[in-house]
Amino acid sequence: MSARPRVRFMAAALAVPLVVALAACDNDEKKAKEAANAPCPSNISQTASTPLPSDVPSPDGTVYDYNSQGKTQFWFAAVDGAPDQLKSLRDGYNTTLTGKGYKIEHTDQEDDAEAEAEFSGAHEGTTQFIPLCSGKVRVRIKLTS
Repeated sequence: MSARPRVRFMAAALAVPLVVALAACDNDEKKAKEAANAPCPSNISQTASTPLPSDVPSPDGTVYDYNSQGKTQFWFAAVDGAPDQLKSLRDGYNTTLTGKGYKIEHTDQEDDAEAEAEFSGAHEGTTQFIPLCSGKVRVRIKLTS
């Protein structure tokens, strides 16, 4: 294969994942807009069966669900907020985490669709903030250690 066809092949091979990623972003934004206008589920006023570890601060909201997959644990909280507040809600919680000795390793966000963070410290994990329903944001706290 000469250099020119090889470059075209490589360019095409790299373009496919980019197109897929862009389509996924559009789908995330569509889902976020739909969730932001949906009625809230009744279970968000419940209390999770397993509380967060005492050294992991709770978001300003109700931790309403818990589940695990092997050693990985997930908590879900409902906090007051709107899609345009996801980044600021995440940043506020990151400040709370750092106040408890955690280090924020990385953050990422898609405007009005999600805001995420990775943290380390007494536990390693991630947070994800997404629209849940009208006036509420879902916070997922995932602990991997």
